[in-house]
This record gives sequence, structure tokens and C-alpha cells, in this order.
Amino acid sequence: MVAHPQEVAATFNLWHTVCFQGVSRGEISELRTDACKVSLPPLVCVVVLNYNGLDHLKYCLPSILATDYPAFTVIVVDNASSDGSADFVRQNYPQVNLIISDTNRGWSGGNNLGIGFARRCGAEYVVLANNDIRVDPRWVSAAVGVAQQDPRVGIVGFQIIEPRGDDHDAGFAQAMALWSGLRVSEAKYVDGMAMFVRTRVFDEIGMIDEGFFVYAEDNDLVLRARKAGYRVVATNVPIWHKGQGYWGRAPLRAAALQMRNNLRLSIKHDNLWGILYQIARHFAKGCLPWVSVDLRDPVARRLRPSNIVINGVLLLYALAWNLYHLPQTLRRRREDMKHIYTARSRYKPF
Repeated sequence: MVAHPQEVAATFNLWHTVCFQGVSRGEISELRTDACKVSLPPLVCVVVLNYNGLDHLKYCLPSILATDYPAFTVIVVDNASSDGSADFVRQNYPQVNLIISDTNRGWSGGNNLGIGFARRCGAEYVVLANNDIRVDPRWVSAAVGVAQQDPRVGIVGFQIIEPRGDDHDAGFAQAMALWSGLRVSEAKYVDGMAMFVRTRVFDEIGMIDEGFFVYAEDNDLVLRARKAGYRVVATNVPIWHKGQGYWGRAPLRAAALQMRNNLRLSIKHDNLWGILYQIARHFAKGCLPWVSVDLRDPVARRLRPSNIVINGVLLLYALAWNLYHLPQTLRRRREDMKHIYTARSRYKPF
């Protein structure tokens, strides 16, 4: 990682910047002395991951910065973009913390950079956000409220609104206008494009598994959190997702990564029969034309990106990759289970 000091806020001053704007340095000691009498909202760091997404940042950042929560800061992690994204953030959003990676570390590695920064800042919560979303201003406030009510809540998700036809904003605008109050439900899965996570989850079960690079790592994080005893919930706060970011322009590579990582996820969490089932499922969806696949679903599209021959070749690649990396995957599985057992023994009420 290459981080420019003038672009990344100093850790000791970040909490002051977020929560005590307009307060002089001479007054901080008095406020700290009297801190026990003041109920400050927990600090939230919003990590926006970017790779050659300049056009997306132009609508994403203004939306996120309009968040109504009083104690949040934004971190943009740039994964070695070549389209001027970092310069755009630097010139137009000086209030945003910018971390520049010297290589493309993928969704997992890039977000880990942001999570590490947030942990050093003392953030109680981290929001992982893709660069191709727009948010309801109430999103962070709602998620914090849910998490503060129950310490077992480790991950909070949102209602993802996909574009409809030519009017990409219609569904999102309608969802915000019709929003009549917060609803929360248990969730088996939370989409990583907008994921609110209690920082303690990373402290206890480890960071995002960088062996995935991109795709399925959010599923892995959710599964590990649930196994450690945390609740995973979804809210009805709308998040608009444009989609078709960088990986939409590289469909075959995206498909190869999706298949590869789905199998790696199964190896990490399933028994032998579960792994064999996943292999058969991928073969059926990719290579059997009479098997129904909802191609409106981006994940399903990545399992059937082309014709039978190409899909079969991609699946063979996914199998070969996982066989070659099987020792590393099994080692990571054992490490994860150690963290999970430790977390469960430490928090028995969970």
C-alpha cells in the first residue's frame, strides 16, 4: 500500500475532526474531562472501494456525504486506478480520507486496507460500500440504531434497489418516498456492496479472506460471523445499485472468479457432500441448457456467461484452481475455526 500522509487523516485527530468540528484545541481537554457526562454517538467509518470508477464516484460520494448520521467519516480506498480517480477525490473532496494502493488488491484486500484504517481510528462500526451505489441519508443512523440495541448484531444489510428499464432512478426515488419506518429481519446473506459491520467482528473472527480477491468473500464473512454467534440482519433502508462496474466490462473473467470462489467458499464451510453438490450445481447451471437460470440476477449470469463450451472451460478452471490451492484453503478453514471457537467461548450468551 502507498498511503500519502497529506491525504490520510492522522489517527489522533480523526475523532476530533468528526465529532468536535468547530471546537478549538484548547477546549478539547475540558470536553474529554467531562466526557462521562456526554453521550457521544459511536464513530462510523464508511469505506468506499474504487477501481477505475471515476464516473461512479461522481454520484456515489455526494450521496454518501449527505448521510444524516453525526459521527461518520469516509475513506476511499483506490485500488491502483488509472483513470484519475485518486486525483478527482483529492481535488474535489478534501474531507474524504484517501488511501492509495500500489496494486489492485480486489474487493477483499482493498476493503481490508480501509478496515485497518478504521480500526486504528477507534471506529465502533465500519460500512463497506461499493462505488456504484447511492444511499438513503438515513442508512447509517438506522444501522447504528439496530446494532446499539443488541450487542449480538454483527452485520446489518440494506434493501438493494436495482435499475428498472431506462429510468435508473425511478425505483430508488420511489423506495425512499414510500419508506414508512424501519423494519428489521434476520438474514442468511447480506450483500457486500453495502454492508454495515461491528468492528469487533473483525477483531474476533479476522479480516476479510483475501484468498477470494472478489466475489463470495462477503458470503464467507457472513458465515463466519454467524458461526461465531453474531446475528446477521437486514433492514428495509433502500440502497440504489447501478451495477455494471468494472467487472461488468469483463464478463468472462468475472464468471471465472465467481465459479472459482463459490467452490472455495464451499470447501471452507461445507462437508464433502456439500462440496460435490456445489460442483454439480455449477455444472448444471453453466452447461445444461434445459436447467432454468434467472439471467436478470448478476450472480446467475456469471454462472452462465456464454455458450456450453466456454462455460465448461471456466468450470474446469475453477476446479483446477481449487485443487491446486486446496492446502491453503484448508489451512485458512482451520484458522477461521480457531477464531470462531475463541469468540464463542468468550461470549457464551451469544
